[in-house]
Amino acid sequence: MLEAGVLLKSRQAKITIIVISVTIFIIVAAVIAAIVITTVLGNQNAEPVPRYYEGSFRMSYTISNRDANSAEFKALSVQIERLTKETFEGSVLKGLFSMAKVISLGSTGNVQPRLVILFQVLPTEMKNFSSTPIQNIFREIASRSSFNIDKDSVQLTEISLAEAGNLLYGDCGVGGPETSRIIGGSPAPSGSWPWQASLRLNGIHKCGASLISNTWLISAAHCFELSKDVNSWTVVLGASLSSPGNGLKLRRIIVHESFSRPEIGNDIALLELSAPVILQQNIRTVCLPKASDNFPDNSSCYVTGWGALEYGGPVSPILRQLEVKIISSDMCASPQMYGSLIKPSMLCAGYTDGGKDACQGDSGGPLVSMQNTKKWFLIGIVSTGDECGLPNKPGIYTRVTYLRNWITQQSGL
Repeated sequence: MLEAGVLLKSRQAKITIIVISVTIFIIVAAVIAAIVITTVLGNQNAEPVPRYYEGSFRMSYTISNRDANSAEFKALSVQIERLTKETFEGSVLKGLFSMAKVISLGSTGNVQPRLVILFQVLPTEMKNFSSTPIQNIFREIASRSSFNIDKDSVQLTEISLAEAGNLLYGDCGVGGPETSRIIGGSPAPSGSWPWQASLRLNGIHKCGASLISNTWLISAAHCFELSKDVNSWTVVLGASLSSPGNGLKLRRIIVHESFSRPEIGNDIALLELSAPVILQQNIRTVCLPKASDNFPDNSSCYVTGWGALEYGGPVSPILRQLEVKIISSDMCASPQMYGSLIKPSMLCAGYTDGGKDACQGDSGGPLVSMQNTKKWFLIGIVSTGDECGLPNKPGIYTRVTYLRNWITQQSGL
């Protein structure tokens, strides 16, 4: 009996060891499978990494108008961009090429296209991409083209995301409504006013502002009467909604030294971002006018913002735009309008009948005018007025040309 008991215990111990071994094997296999699945799914769901390049070459070609808005520029650019695409898609980089955009065609002599080229590369493809002689592939553009391209002039250099943003979107004043068509305004198409910024005090929209470089914005001085603490303010760019949220941090707030109540003249402030913003399709700069520039009375301009749709009402949840007319200073300073309140640093815009105007929450935002260059210039900053949209009480804006030298002194722009 004793011997049988010993054999039974020995058999049970072996079974236990086998069960434990199988369990460990199953667990290890499951862990390995999980790692493999996670890796595979991770690779499938991984975001591609953008890799930007700047390319250029010289070509013998006659063109009379190299302006980016001309029909000649656009037609030739389409051909060059298509040629670039065909060159890379006919190589081992097929599937990674994403875009080619002609930035300029040179200023004199032979046409010298300058392009920004984008590849979208998955992390699993990065090693092969980095080892590919991409410059050699680009040089093949000379043999593929019907244009007479100087093969020795073909160059391709990798650039950073910030450099690509400056090349692609660095031109100021590009935006606005596609067709000429706040109180009495209409919703602004997404990305149509890419310099428009929302200034948020402790995360809540308080004022508007305009991006004038990748590090500077311009707004109204009276927006900062509640607080000049840079840590309390954030800037949101590229947004169409005024919903609460965080944004970019500020390094400095510079309020004009001569701004004061109740006169409210020189109602201007400059804001320096704590770090440069990367320009992109929906984040671009507005052009600044020269101090000598003139914007005729009764000419059209646009004001944009998230301001209230009626005096005392809540701010608009979406960005709105409104076309207004410049009103002469003499008329605006008449007894029927604002009288002696109007100072040289002010500009009036709106309608004598009222009904269409900027309002609370639009303060600090842009008043822009399109010039012959087809670019939008910042001519005014939403400042003050008697309520919103009243007859003979148009909006009062800070006149940017009057304070242009101050802007340069403070920002170097």
